[in-house]
Amino acid sequence: MATDIKGIIEGAARAAGTVVGTAAGMAAGAAQALVGKAPRRKELDPVAEELYWREHYASEPYFDGANFAFEDYLPAWQTGWEGRAKYAGRRFEDVARELAQDFHWNRGKSRLLWDQARDAVRAAFERSV
Repeated sequence: MATDIKGIIEGAARAAGTVVGTAAGMAAGAAQALVGKAPRRKELDPVAEELYWREHYASEPYFDGANFAFEDYLPAWQTGWEGRAKYAGRRFEDVARELAQDFHWNRGKSRLLWDQARDAVRAAFERSV
């Protein structure tokens, strides 16, 4: 009799485990489906960003075409558009110090110093896409 009760309990435990496992799997699947449908931030497209600046740079009020070329400003714009994603939700003024450091990292052969690049970084940082 004890063997029969033991067998019944083991069978019930296996059945309960299957039900719990199935329910957990369904819940995980539903959660994954919801995550997949969540709105996503627009992905950063460096090619599109550079193209935008190539088309619009000459009309920017800070652009000094007499002394600097597009290539001098490109690292500043890159710092701004990368900063827009990196520091999302924060104001330019709140991250200017970090952006200055990022600009010095991105600067490469640009002849601009931070004070000259700041407005270009801000323009790309604040540009809505």
